Amino acid sequence: MGVKFVSIDSGTRSAEAEDFLKENNVRHIVLNDRKDKLSKTYRIVAIPVTIMVDHEGRAVFRHIGFADEMVPRLNKEVETLIAWRDAARTGV
Repeated sequence: MGVKFVSIDSGTRSAEAEDFLKENNVRHIVLNDRKDKLSKTYRIVAIPVTIMVDHEGRAVFRHIGFADEMVPRLNKEVETLIAWRDAARTGV
């Protein structure tokens, strides 16, 4: 299994958000956190927030906001998560 991407909407999803998902052909899981359970679990206080969760379910990387300059760092973190997962599978 590779990397999975999940988006979390807080509260009720607006018509604008629904339109954005459709217009941009979003193909990853989008959860609606109407009762803010996930927001509380992952301490989400601002949006957007990116939380990378490892193969054991631990939140290991966290970023608030987004800028194009973050892309190389995010790519490196994804590579790191995959390496950790592969090492855990092989016992290395």
